[in-house]
Amino acid sequence: MKFRLCYIVFFVMLLHTQLLWGALNAPDLRCLDIKGNGDVELTWVIPGDPGAVFDEYEIFYSTSLTGPYVQIANINIYVTNTYLHVGANAQIQQGFYYMVTRSDAPIFQYSPESDTLSTMMLSVANPFNGTAPMNWNPLHNPDLPTSGNYSVYYEYPAGVWNLSGTSMVTFFTDTIDICSSFINFRIEQTDAMGCKSVSSVDGDNYQNLIPPEIPILDSVSVDQLTQNAILGWQPSGSGDTEGYIIYQFIAGVWTPIDTVWGISSTSYENLLSNADTGPESYCIAAIDSCGITSPLTGGHTSMHLLATTDICGRSVELGWTHYTGFPAGVTQYNIFVSENGNPFSLLASVSGTVSQYTANGLNDGSTYCYYISAVSAGGLYSSSEFACISANFPDLPSYVYIRIASVESDGSVFVHWIVDPAVYVKAFSLQHSLSASGPFLSIDYHTYSGLSDYYFTDLTANADEQPVYYRIVVIDSCNNEAMSSDTVKTIHLRGKAVSDLTNDLFWNDYKGWPTGIQELRLYRSVDGIPDLAPVAVFGPGVEYFNDDVASFFLSNGLFTYRLEAIEAIGNPFGFTDTVSSNYCSIQQIPRLFIANAFAPDGYNKTFCPMGVYIDHTSYSFIIFNKLGEEMFNTDDFNECWDGTNDGSPAPLGVYHYVLSLELPGGQTFLKRGHITLIR
Repeated sequence: MKFRLCYIVFFVMLLHTQLLWGALNAPDLRCLDIKGNGDVELTWVIPGDPGAVFDEYEIFYSTSLTGPYVQIANINIYVTNTYLHVGANAQIQQGFYYMVTRSDAPIFQYSPESDTLSTMMLSVANPFNGTAPMNWNPLHNPDLPTSGNYSVYYEYPAGVWNLSGTSMVTFFTDTIDICSSFINFRIEQTDAMGCKSVSSVDGDNYQNLIPPEIPILDSVSVDQLTQNAILGWQPSGSGDTEGYIIYQFIAGVWTPIDTVWGISSTSYENLLSNADTGPESYCIAAIDSCGITSPLTGGHTSMHLLATTDICGRSVELGWTHYTGFPAGVTQYNIFVSENGNPFSLLASVSGTVSQYTANGLNDGSTYCYYISAVSAGGLYSSSEFACISANFPDLPSYVYIRIASVESDGSVFVHWIVDPAVYVKAFSLQHSLSASGPFLSIDYHTYSGLSDYYFTDLTANADEQPVYYRIVVIDSCNNEAMSSDTVKTIHLRGKAVSDLTNDLFWNDYKGWPTGIQELRLYRSVDGIPDLAPVAVFGPGVEYFNDDVASFFLSNGLFTYRLEAIEAIGNPFGFTDTVSSNYCSIQQIPRLFIANAFAPDGYNKTFCPMGVYIDHTSYSFIIFNKLGEEMFNTDDFNECWDGTNDGSPAPLGVYHYVLSLELPGGQTFLKRGHITLIR
């Protein structure tokens, strides 16, 4: 009796558990893969089973979406997620599948049916025009949200499947690029879980009847070493392209001159070219494995460049024929130059409608080579041949050298330079700028005198505001700026007062001496009185100094600085020169400290303001009693009130004062306050 009661309780508990968890979900059927023999492999996502009540998966099959469906398998291993349906004959007939999950504990329960999936049946037509149109049914309508795009594969050679393309819809047209062969096709669709659905296979005998895609001829340039025409193109998009036929426009006819083999070939050099003597025109066509050729590309015509030298003008006139062939035309021509075999650099850019340019500023004795690059709106370009010239001009001085550019006390700059007097030139132009890169403006013009030394004071420099750059330009007999000296840079000294009773000083190094700077000497004056020796000496490269001026607290706080730079030994002309910076004045701000009480009979016996960097010449200090009667008056900053009036002790109480002095910049400082006299 007790045993039967326990069994009933156990059964009720199991029933309660079953009702608690409910029926499991159906497997999430995702992929149907048709094998070569027609068998179908199913793949699904395993449903959750938190109550461990799984019993089996049941698979149902029909050759019609509407049924009837028969059970073809029951799988009692929970972790299984694939099943191979043998004998499905899916290569010749469409199959439909769904699944359910059966659970127990102890009563059997069945899940709702899974999605019904269909094997994909592929149908490929042959319209005998070099294409293979195909269509297929979807795995599920609408597509499962986890399914990707369709991938179309073709089999060639036998046993090798190649990707032809992808599609978002259930039809696709493949272009045949094989001369003649039986070609099979199949469709694949990958699911997010990683499984793959594969369609049935269908095919036919196909022939390539379509010409290969036209390659894109990018440019016809002139090789800068061989001076031959060289063609560049983008390969044909047809996979069976075998090569490219090269055509040249000869005697009014497009004439084939060569063939370049290989689909990936993208260039050709015509070894029989005469592109260095005149423009040449070319086009190309693709040829496929079946001997079919594409239409010709549009023709491209190379440029031809001529260079003519103007000796007195120190220039070269460049002229070229226009480039033709770019689909959008030429937007600009870039002109490149190389001097004495150095790497080419961009000289200038001109509009695509321009066909000439004057290159100025040639250096005597140099050899220049030029070429032109035509640029299209789409970024294509083509280059001309080289055109080279030699520049031989009248002799120039062997040297022109600025010895010093020294800043004067008024911000002007004294410049001293030397030149080679043995060579005749028209003049020397002294130029200055506020930037090393210019623009430089001429401030002095000295005609040739046969002397070696020249001097000039630049009154417009304002070198106390910024560094100034100087150079000497030689004007030759053709009135050209033929050569220039090195650029020198003055020393600009600047500074500011710091609240800790120090002055920060900043400057730039002097530039221009071949051997650089030996040392820098910093000079200082206090309230207009100069120190006898430098306050500091620095090596080259130092550009900052903090000057402690706390010991000068009794001064008016006006500090003026100047730097001297001494040239390092070894100057090729034998000089050891000195230059100066501008004068930099820094005014320390006055600081006042005023007590609010004093005791003539105690510790603080007198009363007066304390301070540093005070202008004593403008100082005034007056004390009044509460009736407005003057008790004390002085213009001596060091004189204090001792608490008396006409020699008699003033009574304790509150007294008023007025303090006046002049601040830096001429502004008057006025302070009113009170002091308590304690007896």
